Amino acid sequence: MEFSGRLASVPLSDLLQWASNDRRNGCLVVRTTHRQKNIFFRQGEVVGCYSDDPAEYFGQFLLLEGYMDADGVMSALTYCREHRKRLGEALVELRMMTAETVQTALRRQIEDLICELFLWNHGVFFFEYSIPDKEELLPEPVSTMGLVMEGTRWTDEHDRMRRVFIHDNIVFRRGSQWPGQDFSVRQERILELFVEGITLADSFALVKGSKFRFLEALFDLTVREILDIDSIGDEIAGRTSTEIRILDLLMEQAAEEEVLFSGRHLSLPLQTFDRFYPVWLEVDGEVAGLEPEALSFCRRMDGSNSIHSLVISSGGDRAARMEAILVELRKGNLVLLPRPLAEMTSMQDTTRGGWLRRLFQAG
Repeated sequence: MEFSGRLASVPLSDLLQWASNDRRNGCLVVRTTHRQKNIFFRQGEVVGCYSDDPAEYFGQFLLLEGYMDADGVMSALTYCREHRKRLGEALVELRMMTAETVQTALRRQIEDLICELFLWNHGVFFFEYSIPDKEELLPEPVSTMGLVMEGTRWTDEHDRMRRVFIHDNIVFRRGSQWPGQDFSVRQERILELFVEGITLADSFALVKGSKFRFLEALFDLTVREILDIDSIGDEIAGRTSTEIRILDLLMEQAAEEEVLFSGRHLSLPLQTFDRFYPVWLEVDGEVAGLEPEALSFCRRMDGSNSIHSLVISSGGDRAARMEAILVELRKGNLVLLPRPLAEMTSMQDTTRGGWLRRLFQAG
């Protein structure tokens, strides 16, 4: 049985230490309703990490860390699309980077992807015994315990910065030391895209990459008075729309194609499933491990309620219920019906041959 649970109950540091102490081989999947990251282990050490968020793809990392400029990233991504190559492989073939530099950059990106998980406030996880192809993994592993220490540092630093940046709707203006000098590549990008009155959320939407690294760069600009807080504003969920740039479009297209051509990362919108009727299969050993509230929710998946009615129409913590459904679906404990179970049963008695008989004959 797969090891699974909620981040609110088992923090990421404990999960990494468990994998390290037990010298696990396999993949730790951590996901929310909108994002997913896969951490790959060999003998308890981290050898890879994948994020399905295009803002965290390797091309964005190379751009924000100063390995390449925008023209170089666009050229390499175009080559990837035309020749169905991975970005790292394309960079070496195009002689834009050496294989050693690609591995160094990839290693740094993997460390950032995992440390960013320490800042996730909610989500679910499960461990599966699968390893991707060898070419997708680091030849030399990253120390799992080193990541635990660095992730803990990120948590402390994030809390310190968030005492100033209390939410993402803070509005910024030019500071007394504008335009300043001696900036990192990420800070140069923040300033290049800066306009008076921009919010923290809109600035990050333009810059992309690691949210922690973005906050770190922005915090330093604020401390140095290159930028200043104009107003705090109210915390809101909305975000100002901005015109998409060619580089962003190309990177999103590359991300979509990687999803389409990789079986491990096949992804469909959640709206695809909301009209299905789930039936929960009670598996030996599963029921005893569920809390009463979770057990009650799982037993409501009896073929009479659609996913929409279970999640969207019930109020309360919708994200938590959707995550519970995704976990049970991933564990193979759910059957999804296109119509209510009672209606399907009626169809079995009235249609020629019966849909159930045809289903088994087709198999």
